[in-house]
Amino acid sequence: MQQKKTPRQQKVAEEIRRVLSDFLVRGSVWNSNVLQGSSASTAVDPSMISISEVVVSSCLKHAKVFFVPISAGATSREDCLSFLEKHSPLLRHHLGSSLRLKFTPDLRFYVDHSPEIGEKISGILAKISGG
Repeated sequence: MQQKKTPRQQKVAEEIRRVLSDFLVRGSVWNSNVLQGSSASTAVDPSMISISEVVVSSCLKHAKVFFVPISAGATSREDCLSFLEKHSPLLRHHLGSSLRLKFTPDLRFYVDHSPEIGEKISGILAKISGG
């Protein structure tokens, strides 16, 4: 059974989502020096990653960050996941400098499968209503 999230957890989670989303979208941050570690075959455009949800632990020291690649054809989920995990220290550092928290949460990244599930449900409902 999941515990009910406190208003503090919800506020911190939403602020983390906002800060990470803004940080990923800003192209000037991801200069060629930062992205050079990525090989050409797995190059990921950070602005094409959408942070869909953040879940923060009750102690506010751990955060699960759920993301969705915006253009599924260009980069795979695994490439985006490895990119986020590789750059997690940079993201966490930026988060720590942007938020006024006693502890900067440890970030764990997960692929959000809810868009796919929604498409499946829509397809099933379309078959039912059309048939």
